[in-house]
Amino acid sequence: IDDKERQYMSLIENDLQPFYPKFVTAFTSQSPVEREIGRCAVVEFGSSSDRHQTMHFINSTNLHDYLSDSDIDTVCTHAPADSPPRRRLFILEDLPANHTLALGSRLRIPPSFFARQWNDPASPTFNHRDIFKRSSSSQFLLRYATSNPVTISAQAHTQTNVYVFDTNVCRYLHTYKPDGLVYDEPRSHHTLSFWSSSIKVNGSWDAVLLVDPPPTRYVKCVPSGERVPIQHGAGVDSRITRLFLNPELELLQELPRDTSQWSRYRSMPQYVSLFDDTLLMITSESQHPVDKPIDAVEIPRRLIISTLMAFLRRRYLNLLAVQRSHLRPHHAMRHDYLYNFSEGYMSKWHDEFYNFVVGTISAMREFAREIEDNVVALNIRPSRKRPDAGRPPQWESDGWKSIQDLTQLVDSMINSLATSYLQYISIQEARVSNANAQSLSKITVLTMLFIPLSTVASIFSMGGDFLPGEKRAWVFWVVATPVLLGLAWLY
Repeated sequence: IDDKERQYMSLIENDLQPFYPKFVTAFTSQSPVEREIGRCAVVEFGSSSDRHQTMHFINSTNLHDYLSDSDIDTVCTHAPADSPPRRRLFILEDLPANHTLALGSRLRIPPSFFARQWNDPASPTFNHRDIFKRSSSSQFLLRYATSNPVTISAQAHTQTNVYVFDTNVCRYLHTYKPDGLVYDEPRSHHTLSFWSSSIKVNGSWDAVLLVDPPPTRYVKCVPSGERVPIQHGAGVDSRITRLFLNPELELLQELPRDTSQWSRYRSMPQYVSLFDDTLLMITSESQHPVDKPIDAVEIPRRLIISTLMAFLRRRYLNLLAVQRSHLRPHHAMRHDYLYNFSEGYMSKWHDEFYNFVVGTISAMREFAREIEDNVVALNIRPSRKRPDAGRPPQWESDGWKSIQDLTQLVDSMINSLATSYLQYISIQEARVSNANAQSLSKITVLTMLFIPLSTVASIFSMGGDFLPGEKRAWVFWVVATPVLLGLAWLY
């Protein structure tokens, strides 16, 4: 660590402590191995005739040497007047301390940029967004959710359903109970952060993109901290949807004339590692000039939209599956998912059903609010005062509008399910109460009718000839039989 990195570490320890105490503690306590866990690469964007150059850094020393030899201010000062601008995008996965210090100190990045990336997106945090500048083209932070095709041993499932990623950033893996109302792939919440420097006189700039790592080979149980191995890849459980739910990233009006270019449109991201998918698509995409820093991260912005759409589509299918029964096959129309409500799984009161309904409604409200924050952060809100040059591309506006529409659809579905469930349970309770009242009234009438019968029996039993076994004992049955027949006829 050189002098610049020491001063940057001091800035993190002193200035960020009141605002991000957990990040400061976790960052400063990284072990020597953890300080190197993470991947970093740089993409140097050339002109329209030059290919984009990609370089992977083996370790933080390699990154440190690269930054020391290519300081953008030094290059711009000593470069010839006719030299092309230098435009670079650094992509950092996870937050290893050595890489973070090298990038932050050399590019003069505010340390809060890294602290906001570390925080758990699903936890109640307040400083992850700038309240005085809600949108900016030079930096943004997006929070999103995704499903992970991994499985955890059944023994660990009995202990908890929340696990901690074995990474430097604070991320959690939320699993479903195997015997629960909904059983699906584990879900997690992530953050994508972007920062860019000011554009220099000759058009040069530096930008940094922070991405989250995928689940590794282990996760940690909460709260014991025990490491549990996980298996990557989809399982064989029929309750989990195996459909590929991500939309196409780019739909063309027609294919190019050159058939050799058609194969480019068959390539698709794997949706496992955002780091790998971003670099893969940047190198495979046709080369086009990147003038502004925000244009350099078009691909990860598309990937986030696609990931959110797949996550919401999975929630939509899960809600449809809640009402499935032996009378509701998998190919039932989506319009009729509440048609046989009284024959579905939620036709009886159960605490688990109520918890599911209330929890899902609350989660969808928070999810919709987070989507709205993302839209504001990307400056997608329409404004008549904003010139066309400052507006986001149409594909991005339409993509986030599609996410908001699907969010409203899922929210309306769970609200319809909640309303139907509570109304049906109320009707059931009313019917049970009426049945109990009718039974009580019958018992009351029978009691009142048996009073005179008992009186007759007591009177007849007073005489000696009317006692059982005497010659006039038959009189009791002559009187009691019509009364019993009358009661049987009435009821």
